[in-house]
Amino acid sequence: EWLSQYLWNSIAEVQEHATQWLWFYNNERPNTAIGGVPPKQQLALVA
Repeated sequence: EWLSQYLWNSIAEVQEHATQWLWFYNNERPNTAIGGVPPKQQLALVA
């Protein structure tokens, strides 16, 4: 969905944005399955 919200100048630009989004999704965003904390924070708590 988010891909269609922008006018991209190159494939490299799309790839960079996708990489940044994936990092945020996997590390920074609150995750309801683990109590609403970001996965990165949860990992720090158990490590």
